[in-house]
Amino acid sequence: MPVRALRAWPALPVAAIVLAGAAMAPAQDASLPGGNYGGGAVLAPPASIEGAGNMLIGLRVTGTDRLRINASLGARCESPRFSIRSTLESGGTFADSGTRTTRLPGGRRVRTSFRVQGTISGAVASGTARVSNTVRREGRRTRTCTSGTVRWSARRSTGDVGAPGVVPGVPMYGTTAQRLDGPRRAIALRVSADGAKLERALYDITLKCPRATNTDVHDAPRRNLAIAADGTFSDVERFRYRAARTIQYDTERFSGRIGAGGASGTFSIVSRLANRDTGRTIGTCRTGTVAWTAAP
Repeated sequence: MPVRALRAWPALPVAAIVLAGAAMAPAQDASLPGGNYGGGAVLAPPASIEGAGNMLIGLRVTGTDRLRINASLGARCESPRFSIRSTLESGGTFADSGTRTTRLPGGRRVRTSFRVQGTISGAVASGTARVSNTVRREGRRTRTCTSGTVRWSARRSTGDVGAPGVVPGVPMYGTTAQRLDGPRRAIALRVSADGAKLERALYDITLKCPRATNTDVHDAPRRNLAIAADGTFSDVERFRYRAARTIQYDTERFSGRIGAGGASGTFSIVSRLANRDTGRTIGTCRTGTVAWTAAP
């Protein structure tokens, strides 16, 4: 069961970074591979998925110097999404920092400072990231929260599960079939020290709703999900959330197979909003069935 279930009405704000490739950049190392990388950092439950230390990052390399990145960091309080441009330097390194101010509903104003850096080498990417948010509300005190410095890893996964047998305690990183601003969305898996459980699967989602498309960070329906002898796991969970005038019904599915070489599977989320008095459906949001892959 997720610590924070999806709220698609409207989308919940999550600390997020979106970096788009710079149009004018010097020629870089032509040996750098193109393609999509995904991963991040994921805390073991019962830590909240919103807590500092959790992160998802998706990277897309095109040509020799163009880089797009989507990243989401937990930071103990709300923060907006924003976009910046970045450049992939010689040797596959990149680094960006900046500050953005965003106005949110309810008179809130969030000033977000960030820094993201890393290196791409072969099928592996790694680095660090940090976000600090200062939230101001009219007539209330200013609140500041940070993610701390988070070390992240990402992989260009192929979907190869490999030989049967889970490698105990080894995290896996990868991408899903969904995209946001170019890169494929990220997923990160945490396996228990004895290899018997999938402690947590943290992943980005894009949810299509009647009047909008919402994005969010989510985790597998059930934490500490048992891994069968053949490496398979599967879960279906249903949740209900009551508000003053509405009821939200969510159905979440997450399944896959994990082996010594990697993992692959699918997830889906359906979120239906109904009138609390009449039961009539107001609208339904769906991800569809989304495939994902990950590698150690």
